[in-house]
Amino acid sequence: MKALCFQGKFGYLKEEIYQGFVVFCHFEPVDTEKTIINATKKIAIKNQGQLILVPFSHLDNKVASEKEAGNLFEKLVTKCEDVLETPVVVIPFGVEKEFYLYAPAKHSAVKFMSF
Repeated sequence: MKALCFQGKFGYLKEEIYQGFVVFCHFEPVDTEKTIINATKKIAIKNQGQLILVPFSHLDNKVASEKEAGNLFEKLVTKCEDVLETPVVVIPFGVEKEFYLYAPAKHSAVKFMSF
């Protein structure tokens, strides 16, 4: 699993703007439940406030099948909700996305993670 993470604002289809820790999630064929557990731990440590999970299959050429990526994304959402004990904003899986994002110009604002 690969992820692009930033503390900032994210808008989905112009409907609402969410502010918090945004995680673009990319799932690979080798990802397993253990990958999700490791990712959840790291996301929980980095999270400051509202967590926003965005499925995003554009961070690598190696992409899990749509069905498997969807299952992994659902597991990630569930684990994050369990660990954080707060609602997680979930951008729908498998739909075209039109989005707006804002990340402050701090060196630490945007991070790439690989699990």
